Parts: sequence; C-alpha cells; structure tokens
Amino acid sequence: MKICFHGTADEISRVTGRPLLVLLTARDLPRMRVFELHRPRIHAYSAHKHYRLCAAMTETTDEGRTA
Repeated sequence: MKICFHGTADEISRVTGRPLLVLLTARDLPRMRVFELHRPRIHAYSAHKHYRLCAAMTETTDEGRTA
C-alpha cells in the first residue's frame, strides 16, 4: 500500500525517523495496527515550507515481522 504524509519539516522528520509506524483505526479490530515504511521519498514545496513524504507501507506482526 502507498501512503503520503503532508507537513512541515519537523513533522515529516518525526515520521521518517521511525522504522515502524503505528496507526489507530476507528472501526476495525485490532484498534492499533503496525506498519513498516519502505522506499520513502520526500518532496519539498519551498514556497510554502511544506513537505510531502510518500512511501510504500506493509503491515507487520507484533514482533515486527511482515504479515
């Protein structure tokens, strides 16, 4: 699955600095799902000091292995 995040340099660095990403779901069980980011790319929009991070994302098990 591909995912993109938009934000400031500080917000994007918080996402890229982590090997695993935890997302909370509203309706699905389990309520917390763990994903690993692969091949991240960052696009800068200097006029607005805004950035976009795009990456492939795979769900992992509790032990950190790809599901």
